[in-house]
Amino acid sequence: VVKGEDTLDLGGGHQLRFITTPTPKWPDGLMTYDPQTQILFTDKFFGAHVCGDQVADEGWSVYSEDRRFYYDCIHAAQAKQVLSTLEKISELTVKFYGSGHGPMVRYGKMELTSLYRKWSQEQNTRDLNVALLYASAYGNTATVAQAIARGITKAGVAVESINCEAATSNEIKEVAEKCDGFIIGSPTLGGHAPTQIQTALGILLNTVSKDKLAGVFGSFGWSGEAIDFLASRLKDAGYKFGFEPIRVKFKPDDVMIQTCKETGIDFAQALIKSQKRRAPKPSGGASGGDRTAQAVGRVVGSLCVMSAKRGDVTSAMLASWVSQATFNPPGVTVAVAKDRALESLTHTGDTFVLNILAEEKKDLQKHFLKPFAPGEDRFVGVETKEANNGCPILTDALAYLECKVANRMECGDHWLVYAVVENGQLLNDGVTAVHFRKTGSRY
Repeated sequence: VVKGEDTLDLGGGHQLRFITTPTPKWPDGLMTYDPQTQILFTDKFFGAHVCGDQVADEGWSVYSEDRRFYYDCIHAAQAKQVLSTLEKISELTVKFYGSGHGPMVRYGKMELTSLYRKWSQEQNTRDLNVALLYASAYGNTATVAQAIARGITKAGVAVESINCEAATSNEIKEVAEKCDGFIIGSPTLGGHAPTQIQTALGILLNTVSKDKLAGVFGSFGWSGEAIDFLASRLKDAGYKFGFEPIRVKFKPDDVMIQTCKETGIDFAQALIKSQKRRAPKPSGGASGGDRTAQAVGRVVGSLCVMSAKRGDVTSAMLASWVSQATFNPPGVTVAVAKDRALESLTHTGDTFVLNILAEEKKDLQKHFLKPFAPGEDRFVGVETKEANNGCPILTDALAYLECKVANRMECGDHWLVYAVVENGQLLNDGVTAVHFRKTGSRY
Protein backbone atom coordinates (compact mmCIF):
# COMPACT_ATOMS: atom_id res chain seq x y z
CA VAL A 1 0.00 0.00 0.00
CA VAL A 2 1.44 3.36 -1.05
CA LYS A 3 1.24 6.15 1.50
CA GLY A 4 1.86 9.86 1.14
CA GLU A 5 5.52 10.83 0.75
CA ASP A 6 6.55 7.22 0.02
CA THR A 7 9.31 6.74 -2.57
CA LEU A 8 10.32 3.99 -4.96
CA ASP A 9 13.87 3.73 -6.31
CA LEU A 10 13.86 2.50 -9.92
CA GLY A 11 17.60 3.00 -10.35
CA GLY A 12 19.41 5.39 -12.65
CA GLY A 13 18.42 8.32 -10.47
CA HIS A 14 14.69 7.70 -10.91
CA GLN A 15 13.47 7.79 -7.32
CA LEU A 16 9.72 8.14 -7.66
CA ARG A 17 7.89 10.18 -5.06
CA PHE A 18 4.21 9.50 -4.40
CA ILE A 19 1.75 12.27 -3.51
CA THR A 20 -1.75 11.39 -2.31
CA THR A 21 -4.52 13.46 -3.92
CA PRO A 22 -7.80 12.16 -2.45
CA THR A 23 -11.05 13.50 -3.88
CA PRO A 24 -14.67 12.41 -3.33
CA LYS A 25 -14.71 10.68 -6.71
CA TRP A 26 -11.28 9.05 -6.25
CA PRO A 27 -10.42 8.72 -2.53
CA ASP A 28 -7.29 6.76 -3.51
CA GLY A 29 -6.03 9.39 -5.98
CA LEU A 30 -2.26 9.45 -6.39
CA MET A 31 0.29 11.56 -8.26
CA THR A 32 3.82 10.37 -8.99
CA TYR A 33 6.84 12.67 -9.32
CA ASP A 34 10.14 11.73 -10.96
CA PRO A 35 12.84 14.24 -9.89
CA GLN A 36 15.25 12.89 -12.52
CA THR A 37 13.05 13.87 -15.48
CA GLN A 38 11.00 16.44 -13.55
CA ILE A 39 7.81 14.83 -14.83
CA LEU A 40 4.73 14.85 -12.59
CA PHE A 41 2.28 12.08 -13.46
CA THR A 42 -0.98 13.77 -12.46
CA ASP A 43 -3.56 10.99 -12.92
CA LYS A 44 -6.99 12.73 -13.11
CA PHE A 45 -5.65 16.28 -12.90
CA PHE A 46 -4.87 18.57 -15.87
CA GLY A 47 -6.46 16.22 -18.39
CA ALA A 48 -8.65 16.54 -21.46
CA HIS A 49 -10.77 13.98 -23.24
CA VAL A 50 -8.91 14.21 -26.53
CA CYS A 51 -6.77 11.65 -28.32
CA GLY A 52 -4.48 12.71 -31.15
CA ASP A 53 -1.01 12.05 -32.52
CA GLN A 54 0.71 14.70 -30.39
CA VAL A 55 2.67 13.54 -27.36
CA ALA A 56 2.90 17.03 -25.86
CA ASP A 57 0.65 20.07 -26.09
CA GLU A 58 2.27 22.07 -28.88
CA GLY A 59 -0.19 24.82 -29.81
CA TRP A 60 -1.69 24.28 -26.36
CA SER A 61 -4.41 26.91 -26.73
CA VAL A 62 -6.27 24.61 -29.13
CA TYR A 63 -7.05 22.41 -26.10
CA SER A 64 -8.46 25.27 -23.99
CA GLU A 65 -12.12 24.39 -24.47
CA ASP A 66 -11.49 20.68 -23.86
CA ARG A 67 -9.53 21.36 -20.68
CA ARG A 68 -12.22 23.68 -19.31
CA PHE A 69 -14.91 21.13 -20.13
CA TYR A 70 -12.86 18.40 -18.42
CA TYR A 71 -12.46 20.54 -15.29
CA ASP A 72 -16.15 21.45 -15.18
CA CYS A 73 -17.24 17.81 -15.49
CA ILE A 74 -14.64 16.22 -13.21
CA HIS A 75 -13.38 18.77 -10.70
CA ALA A 76 -15.85 21.64 -10.25
CA ALA A 77 -17.69 19.76 -7.50
CA GLN A 78 -14.44 19.03 -5.63
CA ALA A 79 -12.78 22.44 -5.87
CA LYS A 80 -11.66 22.33 -2.23
CA GLN A 81 -9.61 19.19 -2.90
CA VAL A 82 -8.21 20.66 -6.13
CA LEU A 83 -6.83 23.67 -4.26
CA SER A 84 -5.32 21.36 -1.64
CA THR A 85 -3.61 19.35 -4.39
CA LEU A 86 -2.27 22.49 -6.07
CA GLU A 87 -0.74 23.49 -2.74
CA LYS A 88 0.92 20.08 -2.40
CA ILE A 89 2.62 20.22 -5.80
CA SER A 90 3.57 23.90 -5.70
CA GLU A 91 6.99 23.11 -4.21
CA LEU A 92 7.95 20.73 -7.04
CA THR A 93 10.08 21.67 -10.04
CA VAL A 94 8.04 20.32 -12.94
CA LYS A 95 8.74 20.34 -16.68
CA PHE A 96 5.81 18.17 -17.77
CA TYR A 97 2.44 17.07 -16.49
CA GLY A 98 1.74 13.51 -17.56
CA SER A 99 -2.04 13.29 -17.22
CA GLY A 100 -4.09 10.15 -17.54
CA HIS A 101 -6.12 11.81 -20.32
CA GLY A 102 -4.93 13.86 -23.27
CA PRO A 103 -1.44 15.02 -24.31
CA MET A 104 1.36 15.74 -21.86
CA VAL A 105 1.17 19.29 -20.59
CA ARG A 106 4.41 21.18 -21.22
CA TYR A 107 3.90 24.42 -23.12
CA GLY A 108 0.66 25.37 -21.40
CA LYS A 109 1.65 24.11 -17.93
CA MET A 110 1.85 27.46 -16.13
CA GLU A 111 -1.35 28.73 -17.75
CA LEU A 112 -3.31 25.55 -16.98
CA THR A 113 -2.10 25.46 -13.37
CA SER A 114 -3.17 29.08 -12.94
CA LEU A 115 -6.56 28.34 -14.50
CA TYR A 116 -7.18 25.36 -12.19
CA ARG A 117 -6.55 27.65 -9.23
CA LYS A 118 -8.76 30.40 -10.68
CA TRP A 119 -11.65 28.05 -11.53
CA SER A 120 -11.51 26.41 -8.10
CA GLN A 121 -11.43 29.73 -6.27
CA GLU A 122 -14.46 30.86 -8.28
CA GLN A 123 -16.35 27.76 -7.14
CA ASN A 124 -15.44 28.39 -3.51
CA THR A 125 -16.58 32.02 -3.55
CA ARG A 126 -20.05 31.53 -5.03
CA ASP A 127 -22.99 32.86 -3.04
CA LEU A 128 -24.87 29.57 -2.77
CA ASN A 129 -23.58 26.11 -1.92
CA VAL A 130 -25.12 22.64 -2.22
CA ALA A 131 -23.90 19.69 -0.16
CA LEU A 132 -23.93 16.54 -2.32
CA LEU A 133 -23.48 13.40 -0.23
CA TYR A 134 -23.37 9.86 -1.57
CA ALA A 135 -21.94 6.38 -1.37
CA SER A 136 -21.50 4.09 -4.34
CA ALA A 137 -21.15 0.32 -4.50
CA TYR A 138 -20.28 -0.16 -8.18
CA GLY A 139 -19.79 3.41 -9.37
CA ASN A 140 -23.32 3.95 -10.70
CA THR A 141 -24.53 6.15 -7.85
CA ALA A 142 -21.31 8.17 -8.14
CA THR A 143 -22.00 8.69 -11.86
CA VAL A 144 -25.47 10.02 -11.06
CA ALA A 145 -23.99 12.30 -8.38
CA GLN A 146 -21.46 13.67 -10.85
CA ALA A 147 -24.19 14.44 -13.41
CA ILE A 148 -26.32 16.26 -10.82
CA ALA A 149 -23.27 18.21 -9.67
CA ARG A 150 -22.53 19.22 -13.26
CA GLY A 151 -26.01 20.68 -13.61
CA ILE A 152 -25.74 22.61 -10.34
CA THR A 153 -22.39 24.17 -11.21
CA LYS A 154 -23.63 25.04 -14.72
CA ALA A 155 -26.33 27.15 -13.08
CA GLY A 156 -23.77 29.12 -11.06
CA VAL A 157 -24.14 27.42 -7.68
CA ALA A 158 -21.22 25.76 -5.90
CA VAL A 159 -21.23 22.08 -4.98
CA GLU A 160 -19.30 20.37 -2.21
CA SER A 161 -19.26 16.65 -2.89
CA ILE A 162 -18.84 14.23 0.00
CA ASN A 163 -18.13 10.55 -0.53
CA CYS A 164 -19.54 9.21 2.72
CA GLU A 165 -17.39 6.09 2.49
CA ALA A 166 -14.24 8.21 2.85
CA ALA A 167 -15.44 11.17 4.94
CA THR A 168 -15.51 11.51 8.71
CA SER A 169 -18.61 12.55 10.65
CA ASN A 170 -16.98 15.89 11.44
CA GLU A 171 -16.32 16.55 7.74
CA ILE A 172 -19.94 15.78 6.89
CA LYS A 173 -21.20 18.02 9.70
CA GLU A 174 -18.95 20.89 8.61
CA VAL A 175 -20.34 20.78 5.06
CA ALA A 176 -23.93 20.39 6.30
CA GLU A 177 -23.68 23.43 8.58
CA LYS A 178 -22.84 25.85 5.76
CA CYS A 179 -24.95 24.45 2.89
CA ASP A 180 -27.93 26.25 1.36
CA GLY A 181 -29.45 22.97 0.22
CA PHE A 182 -28.45 19.31 0.19
CA ILE A 183 -28.83 16.21 -1.94
CA ILE A 184 -28.12 12.69 -0.72
CA GLY A 185 -27.75 9.53 -2.80
CA SER A 186 -27.35 5.87 -2.00
CA PRO A 187 -27.11 2.42 -3.55
CA THR A 188 -29.31 -0.32 -2.13
CA LEU A 189 -27.34 -3.18 -0.57
CA GLY A 190 -29.31 -6.12 0.77
CA GLY A 191 -32.47 -4.01 0.85
CA HIS A 192 -30.87 -1.25 2.92
CA ALA A 193 -28.84 1.93 2.69
CA PRO A 194 -25.16 1.48 3.64
CA THR A 195 -24.21 2.33 7.22
CA GLN A 196 -22.23 5.37 6.05
CA ILE A 197 -25.33 6.84 4.39
CA GLN A 198 -27.48 6.20 7.44
CA THR A 199 -24.87 8.01 9.54
CA ALA A 200 -24.78 10.92 7.08
CA LEU A 201 -28.58 11.13 7.09
CA GLY A 202 -28.59 11.39 10.87
CA ILE A 203 -26.09 14.25 10.72
CA LEU A 204 -28.19 16.07 8.13
CA LEU A 205 -31.37 15.69 10.16
CA ASN A 206 -29.66 17.08 13.25
CA THR A 207 -27.76 19.87 11.50
CA VAL A 208 -29.61 21.30 8.48
CA SER A 209 -32.61 23.54 9.12
CA LYS A 210 -35.96 22.41 7.73
CA ASP A 211 -36.27 25.38 5.38
CA LYS A 212 -33.34 24.13 3.26
CA LEU A 213 -34.17 22.42 -0.04
CA ALA A 214 -33.44 18.68 -0.23
CA GLY A 215 -33.08 15.98 -2.87
CA VAL A 216 -32.65 12.20 -3.01
CA PHE A 217 -31.23 9.86 -5.66
CA GLY A 218 -29.76 6.41 -6.01
CA SER A 219 -29.12 3.38 -8.16
CA PHE A 220 -30.15 -0.19 -7.47
CA GLY A 221 -30.42 -3.65 -8.95
CA TRP A 222 -33.74 -4.83 -7.56
CA SER A 223 -36.21 -2.58 -5.75
CA GLY A 224 -34.26 0.43 -4.44
CA GLU A 225 -35.37 0.45 -0.80
CA ALA A 226 -32.56 2.84 0.19
CA ILE A 227 -34.01 5.63 -1.97
CA ASP A 228 -37.45 5.22 -0.41
CA PHE A 229 -35.88 5.14 3.06
CA LEU A 230 -34.03 8.43 2.54
CA ALA A 231 -37.03 10.16 0.96
CA SER A 232 -39.46 9.07 3.68
CA ARG A 233 -37.14 10.10 6.52
CA LEU A 234 -36.59 13.56 5.02
CA LYS A 235 -40.29 14.00 4.25
CA ASP A 236 -41.29 13.00 7.78
CA ALA A 237 -38.76 15.50 9.13
CA GLY A 238 -40.45 18.32 7.19
CA TYR A 239 -37.97 19.00 4.40
CA LYS A 240 -39.17 20.21 1.00
CA PHE A 241 -37.83 18.47 -2.08
CA GLY A 242 -36.32 20.24 -5.07
CA PHE A 243 -37.15 17.27 -7.30
CA GLU A 244 -38.80 13.88 -7.18
CA PRO A 245 -36.39 11.14 -6.02
CA ILE A 246 -34.23 9.92 -8.91
CA ARG A 247 -34.29 6.13 -9.24
CA VAL A 248 -31.76 4.54 -11.60
CA LYS A 249 -31.74 0.81 -12.22
CA PHE A 250 -28.18 -0.40 -12.69
CA LYS A 251 -26.05 1.91 -14.86
CA PRO A 252 -27.48 5.27 -16.02
CA ASP A 253 -27.65 5.69 -19.80
CA ASP A 254 -26.99 8.92 -21.70
CA VAL A 255 -30.62 10.02 -21.47
CA MET A 256 -30.67 9.52 -17.69
CA ILE A 257 -27.37 11.36 -17.29
CA GLN A 258 -28.83 14.31 -19.22
CA THR A 259 -31.94 14.15 -17.02
CA CYS A 260 -29.75 14.28 -13.92
CA LYS A 261 -27.89 17.31 -15.27
CA GLU A 262 -31.20 19.09 -15.92
CA THR A 263 -32.37 18.13 -12.43
CA GLY A 264 -29.25 19.76 -11.01
CA ILE A 265 -29.91 22.91 -13.03
CA ASP A 266 -33.50 23.12 -11.75
CA PHE A 267 -32.38 22.55 -8.15
CA ALA A 268 -29.81 25.35 -8.40
CA GLN A 269 -32.26 27.72 -10.05
CA ALA A 270 -34.77 27.09 -7.25
CA LEU A 271 -32.12 28.13 -4.71
CA ILE A 272 -31.28 31.25 -6.71
CA LYS A 273 -34.96 32.24 -6.92
CA SER A 274 -35.36 31.72 -3.19
CA GLN A 275 -32.36 33.95 -2.52
CA LYS A 276 -33.76 36.68 -4.77
CA ARG A 277 -37.11 36.58 -2.96
CA ARG A 278 -35.34 37.17 0.35
CA ALA A 279 -33.20 40.02 -0.99
CA PRO A 280 -34.36 43.57 -0.10
CA LYS A 281 -36.10 45.47 -2.90
CA PRO A 282 -34.27 48.58 -4.16
CA SER A 283 -36.06 51.87 -3.51
CA GLY A 284 -36.16 55.13 -5.44
CA GLY A 285 -36.29 55.90 -9.14
CA ALA A 286 -34.54 54.28 -12.06
CA SER A 287 -30.81 53.87 -11.52
CA GLY A 288 -28.06 54.21 -14.09
CA GLY A 289 -27.99 50.41 -14.35
CA ASP A 290 -31.72 50.32 -15.06
CA ARG A 291 -31.39 52.92 -17.80
CA THR A 292 -28.52 50.98 -19.36
CA ALA A 293 -30.57 47.77 -19.26
CA GLN A 294 -33.46 49.56 -20.97
CA ALA A 295 -31.13 50.71 -23.74
CA VAL A 296 -29.58 47.25 -24.19
CA GLY A 297 -33.10 45.83 -24.40
CA ARG A 298 -33.63 47.69 -27.65
CA VAL A 299 -31.23 45.27 -29.38
CA VAL A 300 -33.51 42.83 -31.18
CA GLY A 301 -33.00 39.49 -32.84
CA SER A 302 -34.81 36.84 -34.85
CA LEU A 303 -36.84 34.41 -32.77
CA CYS A 304 -35.53 30.88 -33.37
CA VAL A 305 -35.64 27.42 -31.89
CA MET A 306 -32.25 25.77 -31.57
CA SER A 307 -32.56 21.98 -31.69
CA ALA A 308 -29.78 19.44 -31.15
CA LYS A 309 -29.25 15.72 -30.86
CA ARG A 310 -26.33 13.57 -29.72
CA GLY A 311 -26.95 9.85 -29.60
CA ASP A 312 -30.28 9.31 -27.84
CA VAL A 313 -30.21 12.74 -26.17
CA THR A 314 -32.23 15.54 -27.78
CA SER A 315 -32.89 19.07 -26.60
CA ALA A 316 -34.19 22.41 -27.81
CA MET A 317 -34.44 25.99 -26.65
CA LEU A 318 -35.95 29.27 -27.77
CA ALA A 319 -33.21 31.68 -28.88
CA SER A 320 -33.23 35.29 -30.01
CA TRP A 321 -29.60 36.26 -29.44
CA VAL A 322 -28.78 35.11 -32.96
CA SER A 323 -26.76 36.86 -35.65
CA GLN A 324 -25.10 36.14 -38.98
CA ALA A 325 -21.36 36.24 -38.35
CA THR A 326 -19.60 35.44 -41.65
CA PHE A 327 -20.22 35.39 -45.40
CA ASN A 328 -17.60 32.82 -46.37
CA PRO A 329 -18.12 30.29 -45.00
CA PRO A 330 -21.70 31.21 -44.11
CA GLY A 331 -21.79 31.30 -40.33
CA VAL A 332 -23.96 32.36 -37.40
CA THR A 333 -23.44 33.08 -33.72
CA VAL A 334 -25.86 32.08 -30.98
CA ALA A 335 -25.53 33.10 -27.33
CA VAL A 336 -26.38 30.12 -25.10
CA ALA A 337 -26.79 30.60 -21.35
CA LYS A 338 -24.52 28.38 -19.27
CA ASP A 339 -27.48 26.97 -17.36
CA ARG A 340 -29.40 25.84 -20.45
CA ALA A 341 -29.80 22.10 -20.87
CA LEU A 342 -28.91 22.39 -24.55
CA GLU A 343 -25.54 24.01 -23.75
CA SER A 344 -23.90 20.62 -23.26
CA LEU A 345 -24.75 19.77 -26.90
CA THR A 346 -23.01 22.84 -28.37
CA HIS A 347 -19.32 22.04 -28.06
CA THR A 348 -16.89 22.31 -30.95
CA GLY A 349 -17.75 19.67 -33.54
CA ASP A 350 -21.36 19.28 -32.39
CA THR A 351 -24.23 19.93 -34.79
CA PHE A 352 -27.59 21.63 -34.39
CA VAL A 353 -30.48 23.04 -36.40
CA LEU A 354 -31.49 26.68 -36.12
CA ASN A 355 -35.23 26.83 -36.81
CA ILE A 356 -36.22 30.40 -37.70
CA LEU A 357 -39.80 31.03 -36.57
CA ALA A 358 -42.51 32.82 -38.53
CA GLU A 359 -44.34 35.73 -36.92
CA GLU A 360 -47.74 34.11 -37.46
CA LYS A 361 -46.76 30.79 -35.79
CA LYS A 362 -47.46 31.85 -32.21
CA ASP A 363 -48.18 28.27 -31.15
CA LEU A 364 -44.56 27.24 -31.73
CA GLN A 365 -43.33 30.19 -29.71
CA LYS A 366 -45.67 29.33 -26.82
CA HIS A 367 -44.68 25.66 -26.92
CA PHE A 368 -40.98 26.35 -26.44
CA LEU A 369 -41.55 29.16 -23.94
CA LYS A 370 -43.08 26.80 -21.38
CA PRO A 371 -40.85 25.20 -18.71
CA PHE A 372 -39.88 21.58 -19.30
CA ALA A 373 -39.29 18.99 -16.60
CA PRO A 374 -35.87 17.31 -16.48
CA GLY A 375 -35.65 14.75 -19.26
CA GLU A 376 -38.98 15.81 -20.80
CA ASP A 377 -39.21 15.47 -24.59
CA ARG A 378 -39.30 19.01 -25.99
CA PHE A 379 -40.86 17.87 -29.27
CA VAL A 380 -44.03 16.14 -28.08
CA GLY A 381 -46.96 17.68 -29.98
CA VAL A 382 -44.69 19.38 -32.54
CA GLU A 383 -44.27 18.27 -36.16
CA THR A 384 -40.62 17.52 -36.96
CA LYS A 385 -38.45 15.83 -39.53
CA GLU A 386 -34.83 14.76 -39.36
CA ALA A 387 -32.11 16.96 -40.82
CA ASN A 388 -29.06 15.62 -42.63
CA ASN A 389 -27.09 16.07 -39.41
CA GLY A 390 -29.67 14.06 -37.44
CA CYS A 391 -31.15 16.99 -35.51
CA PRO A 392 -34.89 17.82 -35.50
CA ILE A 393 -36.30 20.31 -38.00
CA LEU A 394 -39.56 22.06 -37.10
CA THR A 395 -41.68 21.67 -40.21
CA ASP A 396 -43.79 24.73 -39.30
CA ALA A 397 -40.74 26.98 -39.09
CA LEU A 398 -40.14 29.77 -41.60
CA ALA A 399 -36.71 28.40 -42.48
CA TYR A 400 -33.99 26.23 -41.01
CA LEU A 401 -30.20 26.13 -41.00
CA GLU A 402 -28.14 22.99 -40.40
CA CYS A 403 -25.08 24.10 -38.45
CA LYS A 404 -21.82 22.67 -37.11
CA VAL A 405 -20.09 24.31 -34.14
CA ALA A 406 -16.67 25.64 -35.17
CA ASN A 407 -15.77 27.63 -32.07
CA ARG A 408 -17.04 28.84 -28.70
CA MET A 409 -16.13 31.78 -26.51
CA GLU A 410 -16.96 32.15 -22.83
CA CYS A 411 -18.76 35.46 -22.29
CA GLY A 412 -19.89 36.05 -18.71
CA ASP A 413 -23.01 33.99 -18.04
CA HIS A 414 -23.29 32.80 -21.67
CA TRP A 415 -21.29 30.87 -24.24
CA LEU A 416 -21.07 32.55 -27.64
CA VAL A 417 -21.30 29.70 -30.14
CA TYR A 418 -20.02 30.25 -33.68
CA ALA A 419 -21.26 27.68 -36.19
CA VAL A 420 -20.82 27.15 -39.91
CA VAL A 421 -24.04 26.72 -41.88
CA GLU A 422 -23.77 23.49 -43.87
CA ASN A 423 -27.28 23.42 -45.31
CA GLY A 424 -30.53 25.34 -45.14
CA GLN A 425 -33.93 25.85 -46.71
CA LEU A 426 -36.74 28.40 -46.77
CA LEU A 427 -39.96 26.57 -45.88
CA ASN A 428 -42.47 29.39 -46.51
CA ASP A 429 -42.63 33.07 -47.43
CA GLY A 430 -43.83 34.43 -44.09
CA VAL A 431 -42.33 37.18 -41.94
CA THR A 432 -39.56 36.40 -39.47
CA ALA A 433 -40.63 36.59 -35.82
CA VAL A 434 -38.67 39.22 -33.90
CA HIS A 435 -38.23 39.32 -30.13
CA PHE A 436 -38.84 42.80 -28.69
CA ARG A 437 -37.79 43.48 -25.09
CA LYS A 438 -38.12 46.36 -22.63
CA THR A 439 -34.93 45.55 -20.74
CA GLY A 440 -31.59 43.92 -21.41
CA SER A 441 -31.43 42.33 -17.96
CA ARG A 442 -33.58 39.34 -18.92
CA TYR A 443 -34.93 37.54 -21.97
